[in-house]
Parts: sequence; C-alpha cells; structure tokens
Amino acid sequence: MVEVIQGEGGIVEIHEDFLKAAAELCQTHGALLICDEIQCGLGRTGRMFTFSKFGLQPDIVVVAKPLAAGLPLAAILAREEVAQAFSPGMHGTTFGGGPLQCRVALKVLEILERPGFLAHVTEVGAYFRQELEKLRDDLPVIQEVRGDGLMMAVELITSGQSVVRQALEAGLLLNCTQEKVLRFLPPLIIEKHHVDEAIGVLRPVLAALEPAAAVKGVNA
Repeated sequence: MVEVIQGEGGIVEIHEDFLKAAAELCQTHGALLICDEIQCGLGRTGRMFTFSKFGLQPDIVVVAKPLAAGLPLAAILAREEVAQAFSPGMHGTTFGGGPLQCRVALKVLEILERPGFLAHVTEVGAYFRQELEKLRDDLPVIQEVRGDGLMMAVELITSGQSVVRQALEAGLLLNCTQEKVLRFLPPLIIEKHHVDEAIGVLRPVLAALEPAAAVKGVNA
C-alpha cells in the first residue's frame, strides 16, 4: 500500500524506481498493489490520479477527502477480479456517505472532467512552484521546495509553527507538518493572482525568521 505523494509525511513523492519495484514484486508474488490517493488524487496534481504519472496499474485505489468537496465520503476503486471479493453489505463504513454526499461527488467528478480544468491545475501549480522557488533563492531559511500541481511544500531549516500563526493573522491559511514543512493544498480553482497574494504574505513572515533560523541551521 503506497501513498504516491505522502501528504502528512511532508509532501514527499515516492521515487519512481521504488514504485516500479513494488509493482513488480506484487505481480511476482500475487499481492495486491493499493494506491492511497486520498490526498493526492482527484485532480490535486493536475491528474485525475497521481499514480498515472508513473504508468502504474494498481489493483485498488482509495479515495476520500476531495470526493464530496469536504463532506464525509470515501470510496475504493478496484479491478473487476479484486472487486469480486466483495459482495453487497459485506463491508460497512462510517464514512460511506449518503444521498447528499453522493450527489455532491457526482458534481465534483463532472467538474474535474470539464475540458481544461486539470490543465488549469497544472498551470497554476507550476506558477506557484516557480514563485516558491524564488522565495527559496532569496531566503536561506527555506531548505527545499517540492510537490506537484497544487500539492506543494516548503521545508524550512527551523520550526514552521510561528509561520502558520502569523500567516493566519495576515489572512493566509496553511499548515505545518513534520514540524518544519509548510504544506499548501489550495482550492483547485485558484488563479495566479491568489498565488501572488499568498507569496506576498509569506515573504515578510519568512524573512523575519531568517536571522535566528540561519544561526540554528549552522549550529545544527
């Protein structure tokens, strides 16, 4: 079971060689390859599913969070052969959703399939990364920028908790995972000017961290 891009783990993309080796081992030993696309799937990276970037053909795909635009709904997708292991009523869930969630999910899927929608995610995501990399070049407090589409992260050389707090006070909502990784998962409909606004908030907050963070990084 793999999360092609680890979300809570700090927006870390699994290496292509690892994924291909895992798929080959599953095929050799008759094991199932399960892709967790709960956070990185359904358009987040500019693709319907992130595993498609690597040409994988998983046996099971798990989806949830964006499926009903935030309402509680989860689902598994499976190859026909694997799906035969389940029968109606065999597997219960407290996150399966109801008529409202399912209707919203149908609308979400319709929007994702509109011409140009995923291309927009790719375009704005590339612009967002470009602007974050400019920050990295200017501010030594940033150790790395990584991610794909609109699933981005900035890893700092010090704790990012104060950045989250100050950004929120300035009107920018983000979170910090793994203590020093700022994680960006904006709505897929954002425009480039929203990216500019976010960068405008981040720059002074991160710049203020720079002196103390740089000393900490050297001492470490």
